[in-house]
Amino acid sequence: MLDLNEIYMFVEVVKAGSFAEAARRLGMPANTVSRHVQQLESELKSKLILRTTRKLTLTTVGQSFYDQSVRNIEALVLAGQAAADTYPEPIGPLRVALTADFFEIFPISWVTEFLERYPGVNLEFVVDNAYLDLMASGVDVALRPGSTLADNATRRVLTSSHRRLVAAPKYLAARGVPASLEELGQHDCLLVSRNTGPDIWDLNGPEGHSDVQVYGRFLASTFNPVRQAAIEGLGIALLFEEFVKKDIEAGHLVPVLDQYRSDASDFCAVFPTHRHIRRIAALFAESVQNKILEIKQGG
Repeated sequence: MLDLNEIYMFVEVVKAGSFAEAARRLGMPANTVSRHVQQLESELKSKLILRTTRKLTLTTVGQSFYDQSVRNIEALVLAGQAAADTYPEPIGPLRVALTADFFEIFPISWVTEFLERYPGVNLEFVVDNAYLDLMASGVDVALRPGSTLADNATRRVLTSSHRRLVAAPKYLAARGVPASLEELGQHDCLLVSRNTGPDIWDLNGPEGHSDVQVYGRFLASTFNPVRQAAIEGLGIALLFEEFVKKDIEAGHLVPVLDQYRSDASDFCAVFPTHRHIRRIAALFAESVQNKILEIKQGG
């Protein structure tokens, strides 16, 4: 009779793309995972995985066995998680995906509070700037901007925030303070974008909505490098209010054309679609939401 643990480890290796990554997710040595997969191959009398120094490749038999096993294994895992959720206190692993910028505004000390509140939980953070597939990567909840989500994504809006224009005092001393949105086109603007070339900033002000084309020689795909570039005096940035609040209070950045703001953007907790939402994942999202509210209120 086949060992379900061996099948589970085989599925995790395929999903992770390597024995090392699967072992890290499972919290056990890589040689243990490899040994279990080898035992499964021995019991099946078939090679499932071709191992090379660069990648793993499924054999024809391995691919067929994976296709037939993965849904059943996932169903068993979900059934186990649902059963665990009936326990009075949340227990088990919690895998959370977030961007590298998150802890720039969210105090890591909160993690200590969360783990003390739920001592039966093992918390793993996955840095997710590329926005992993939640189902494929085994993520229970991801923290993502609402603008990146599909319409049918299972989400909980944690907060909504506007972006404001900021720059370092030394940049404005050297280049001057823009007096109108039109003058932004004459300045170095720091762009949060994955595409080179000009960008469009959508802003609301006393005259209503305006689309402003801006240019810059510095761009990044996440907010923190843009924030750091602004502090260094490389240009004007359009950043979330909470993200630059402390920098403005410290004098590292000052508001520019402060009568203008972007439209509000949602920040969400996202759960794997068509899957049982674990109680601890929902509690985690609620706790994050409460902490964000505390930060907004100056706590």
